[in-house]
Amino acid sequence: MTDVHILAIDLAKRSFQVCGTALGGAVLFNRMVSRAKLETILRE
Repeated sequence: MTDVHILAIDLAKRSFQVCGTALGGAVLFNRMVSRAKLETILRE
């Protein structure tokens, strides 16, 4: 996740939508994760 310029996290009751973008605005990843997996995603 070293190329991520902006990290957006959309909060919900049971899950999170996590989106990472590059410096130019290109979407690197956009995934829905559970609360349990969010910590793992942020450590990458």
